[in-house]
Amino acid sequence: MAKLIVKGGNLAWEGTPGRGGQTMFILQWLEGLRRLGHEVLYYDKANGERNVAPLFADIMERCWSPSLSALVLPTGEASYGLNGKEVEHFGRDVVALISLGCTFEAEPEPWLANIHPRILVDQDPGFSQAWADKEDPYDILGRHDIYFTVGSRIGTSQCTVPTFNLDWHHTWNPVVLDWWDPNYPIIRNRFTTVAGWWGNYYQEFEGKMWGPKAEQIRQFITLPQQTGEQFEIALETAPEDEELIALKKHGWLIESPRIVTANPEAYRTYVNGSAGEFSCAKGLYVGTNGGWFSDRSSCYLAAGRPVVVQDTGFTDTLPTGDGLFAVSTVEEAAEAIRAIRLDYRRHAAAARSIAREHFSSATVLKRMLAHAGIR
Repeated sequence: MAKLIVKGGNLAWEGTPGRGGQTMFILQWLEGLRRLGHEVLYYDKANGERNVAPLFADIMERCWSPSLSALVLPTGEASYGLNGKEVEHFGRDVVALISLGCTFEAEPEPWLANIHPRILVDQDPGFSQAWADKEDPYDILGRHDIYFTVGSRIGTSQCTVPTFNLDWHHTWNPVVLDWWDPNYPIIRNRFTTVAGWWGNYYQEFEGKMWGPKAEQIRQFITLPQQTGEQFEIALETAPEDEELIALKKHGWLIESPRIVTANPEAYRTYVNGSAGEFSCAKGLYVGTNGGWFSDRSSCYLAAGRPVVVQDTGFTDTLPTGDGLFAVSTVEEAAEAIRAIRLDYRRHAAAARSIAREHFSSATVLKRMLAHAGIR
């Protein structure tokens, strides 16, 4: 058994009511590593500007372990769980520091500084590199010994985002398979998704400005009329949002994210109880062709729920056409939805099979750790 520290993932900032999916994303990393036999400390930073300790404590006490949790202020004092000195003591025989996303600082806090290897798992392929291209890359990415990304084409000839001469390795975010139930009753017999509408706003890439999901959905807005199906989004946006109004006019159902993702249990119930997922992607994921694939979509697959999502270049790495469809137009999306409905059981079984082969925490994490020399 090895000792590991998992850092970041923005649980302290994004694990608010309405962000149950973000919490689930982190918990599957922690639980997946624990099931491989490792002792895992979850570490996050608090800056003192906002009291996130009660929320952090609630999640750790219900879903993880208070003794293996640390929300630490810049001074080293504990906002919750272990303080900086205690983290440093735990880290004396830690075999790796795994950061879930850009650290936005070149070096870690002093109480983490002696831990190697440092492993980055880039969660925003394309965005991370675009941000890093505007200044010292290490001030965004952090100095790590090994760089992973959930963009399957980053660092290949099929994707032109800058790599900064770093050796980028591919991984997926893990799913804990038995947390997702293919036999769960379908409560919402429609294709659903969970979305933050304006996240990351606009980003330039190769002379073109790419917008958020709110803009990408426009090319799919007639999908309900083309299929005769209901589509639902648990949507985080303002009630007066013009894009929201347009969706409703075209027959989309809108659910409050605070109802369906208030915590990881509600998020899991929502995914398990849906017929499948349809979703678009942020513009830059599409424009860079970087092979990004959502951790949310992998949860739908694990639940045996077929997935139809906008193509970002992941088709080189994941099988499509049965259980999972990559689409670029509303016509392609409608065709995929019709194919799923014609043989739902087959596509549901294929979805679960894809999750088992490509996203299972046992497979994903064992491979990643082996690359770092950790058994």
